[in-house]
Formats: sequence, structure tokens, C-alpha cells
Amino acid sequence: MRTLAIVTNVYVYEDRGGAVRALEATTTRPLRWAAWRPDGGSALIVGNRGAVLRFDGERFGFEAIATDSTHNLRGVAWAPHGERALLVGNRGAVLLYDGKASFSELPRVTDENLRRIAWSPDGASALLVGNAGVVLRFEAATGGLQQLPADRAHTMRSIAWRPDGAYALIGGYASRRAGYPRPHMLYRCDGRYVQGILATDDEDDALSIDWRPGTKEPNATVLVATYGNDGVVHNKRVEYTGSGVQFSDLAGLPPLLGFGWHPGGEHGLLCGETGTLLRVDDEVVTPIASGTNDNLVGPFWQPRATSPVALMLKGPEERVYTI
Repeated sequence: MRTLAIVTNVYVYEDRGGAVRALEATTTRPLRWAAWRPDGGSALIVGNRGAVLRFDGERFGFEAIATDSTHNLRGVAWAPHGERALLVGNRGAVLLYDGKASFSELPRVTDENLRRIAWSPDGASALLVGNAGVVLRFEAATGGLQQLPADRAHTMRSIAWRPDGAYALIGGYASRRAGYPRPHMLYRCDGRYVQGILATDDEDDALSIDWRPGTKEPNATVLVATYGNDGVVHNKRVEYTGSGVQFSDLAGLPPLLGFGWHPGGEHGLLCGETGTLLRVDDEVVTPIASGTNDNLVGPFWQPRATSPVALMLKGPEERVYTI
């Protein structure tokens, strides 16, 4: 039987000059998520059937890393000091990477698909989130996983720790199919307990969360997709300060898939379907020519203050909840 190759593209946005470069990754498997090592020298990119690539941040080259895994991997995150990384995927799969060449699969504590990971700023633990409201805690000292008591939800979609380590902000898919008349879109977790903090009357999906660097008072930007009765996806931006929220519409745009602040905090990038790429300077949104009609997933900013690049992955053609 003939196997059709999948063209898997990775896009690189270069902050200096604002140009976008398309690269062809050395894999035939769809890629889903990326995370930079804290020193900014390389990034891990994960995808279906255990695919893991190392991306060189200087040469823009790829190296495949064997995992001996067949899981569809959906998320990856490096520990703050770069000594290890966690990878998560379907049916509760959790892999621990030693930072060099070795992967070990942790004992499974859930059969739900896992999607995102956020390490506490001190590196002592990590939170892993996924479908059906699942929130897991990973203990760095013991390598153990524990499922935390949490709210029932359709999907825990996104997560990011507040820079001072006070708590992690979790974004959920507030689907009425979860069984609540007003499901929660945002949650807080101090590492032990999960608390719903923002319910919604709309079918809101908190796709991405990023805390803005360089601010005196930490504030998080949440990108929200709202599924309307008209069948159209409406984009919203939510600013969360810890004591309140502010909504603003991102009208007239194709469905967006991600937002990320520049490491210096002075501007951000929005990316989405049909090659949508936008620069955000506070309230000013400026289009950037991406040179593609691919759905763009990301952005994943290289963690360095001067002339960083941002990676974006070719996303699936289906609706955003498949990411």
C-alpha cells in the first residue's frame, strides 16, 4: 500500500525585520506543540505517533529524536532550569525527557487526553491539564503524578504560571455539554487546589494564556474563541489582573489559534487560520504577511530579550479544538 507523505511545515518569525520563513520539518507526522529550552538555544517540537524534533535556534535545522512511543503527543514544556522536559499526549500519556536523549513513560493515572503543561517557576512541580477537567501535579523530587480534585469541564485547554509562583491560571472550554448552565472559562490552581474564577454565558474556549513580561503587577492575556449560534467563531481577548478581567473583541479576523508576548513584553503576536499573523502593540493590531494559507499554531517565542524568533506550526485543517 502506498503511503502518502504529509508535508509538515514550521514557520519562523524573525523579530528583527518582521519576516516569516517557511521550513520543511524532517518528519511526515503532524506536529502539534513546541517549547524552547530556557537558554533559547533549541526547542522541542512534538507531534503524532511519538514524533519529537529538536530545532536548532541558530542554524534553523531539525533533528529527529527517537522516543519509542506511539502516542499522539499534544504538549511539551521545559523545566525552568532546562534540566528536563515533560511531554503529554492522548490517553493520559506522560513522558519525561532527561534533556539529552532518554525518554521514560510515567505510570498512567488517567485515560483522558492531556494537552498542556506548566512548570512552577521554582521547578519543584508541574501542572498537566487535559480533557474532562483533568489536572495532574508532577513532583520533580519524586517523579510522581497525582490527580488533583478539579471542576468537571469539557477540556482544560491552556495553562500558565503567574511569574511570582502564586498560582497557575488555567483556561477551559466552557461548553454547556460539560453539564453546567454557566461553565467556567478560567480557573486558578495553587498547585494543590483548582478553583473556578470566571464563568461565562457564552461557549467560550480559552485557547492560550500568556503572562506579560516586564510588568510591575502581573497580568495575563487570554485568547478566547467563542462559538456562536451563527456557526461563526468570534475572537476575544481577556486581560486578567488577579482581581478582575477586561474583555475586548477582536472583530473582523479569521479564527485565531494562539497569542504570545515577546520576551521583552513590548508587543505580542496573534496567529490563526489561513495564515493569519498579527502584531499587537497594546490596542493596535497590525497584520504581518506570513506567506502561507496554512493554519498557524503558536507562537512559541525564543526566550531571549534581543532579536528572538517565534516558531509557528502548521495546524490541522479542522476546527481549533483538535489542536
